[in-house]
Amino acid sequence: MNTIQLNIKNLTHLWATAGQSFQNYIEAQPIYISKIDGSQWPNRIWTNALLSEESIEKIISKMQTHDGLTFSYFNTTSTQHPLLTGNSFMLKSLQYGMSMELTDKFETQKSITLKKVTNKTDSVLWSKAFYNAFNYHISPEVVLKTIHVVPYFIAFYKNECIGTVILHVTNNVLGIHSLGIIPEQRKQGFALEIMHHAINNAINHNLSIVILQASQMAKDMYQKIGFSIDFLMENYQLKQ
Repeated sequence: MNTIQLNIKNLTHLWATAGQSFQNYIEAQPIYISKIDGSQWPNRIWTNALLSEESIEKIISKMQTHDGLTFSYFNTTSTQHPLLTGNSFMLKSLQYGMSMELTDKFETQKSITLKKVTNKTDSVLWSKAFYNAFNYHISPEVVLKTIHVVPYFIAFYKNECIGTVILHVTNNVLGIHSLGIIPEQRKQGFALEIMHHAINNAINHNLSIVILQASQMAKDMYQKIGFSIDFLMENYQLKQ
């Protein structure tokens, strides 16, 4: 698999793994759905095939049947797909699929601890910190039920919670997801420090590539430390 495929596989495997924990992951190849009722995450529908009128009709039908789904389209050409410019879809957000080969370790500036979530108390803290960082809700119940398959971490600095991250490994690839800093701890370089700690640990475990999906705001920061853009992830909702 090339880097783009490895990036997409890591992300979609994370979505699928979460949905499977609630018996709500559906494979209707080439269309896939992962949804958790009562949660905002992952609640995605995606395809690994080229878009066609037939597949778009199936995606629309599934989104009408399963409320709250977001269609994530992995755009590897950087051109707008004509089947997504009609009246059915509304662009919700854009993210940049990015990757970097793991070669040299980063020098860390702060003594940050990444604590893996292992129990109910941790789940509550992770959920609260994630919401504060993103204004987006993943309930403690969802976290607790998926901790055996999703590696959630709480970031601490001087014994204070500063943020969250998910470190998901597939095919010798480290996926860095849900990296967020709570508002009162921002503008201190903590996001980059967490990234450096995670990458250094991945090198210690002989992983070869690190991937992530970045917002427009974060993209430049990641490019400065060596990440390259692989694709655009366009997230769509159905128009009301």
